[in-house]
Amino acid sequence: MVSSTTRTPEQRRDALLERLQQLPNLMRGTVYERPRKCGRASCTCAKAEGPKHTTRQLVVNLKGRTHTRYVRTGEMEKVQALVAAYAELWEIVTELTEVNLELLHGEHPGGRFRRGTKRS
Repeated sequence: MVSSTTRTPEQRRDALLERLQQLPNLMRGTVYERPRKCGRASCTCAKAEGPKHTTRQLVVNLKGRTHTRYVRTGEMEKVQALVAAYAELWEIVTELTEVNLELLHGEHPGGRFRRGTKRS
């Protein structure tokens, strides 16, 4: 395998675009766990010192509004995979931006324009 330092910017760009095409289904959001009461008066969680139940929440911000959804135990792995794929997407986008910026710097014909000289 060739390291990223020995590959040309074009090769790095092509590899990143290939990774981008291979991304699975994804979703933006955050999954977190929080303790809460279940609501039953006879449960130990209803007492002030009692242990709380752990629930999982998915939080997504769309069009300026925050949406929260309960994540069932069986869905947890799927939701975490969707969110992880989104994080990977942004890693690829960041790397791709760096490579494209590097390519743009290399495409300046004739070097920098200096004051006092004529442009052709």
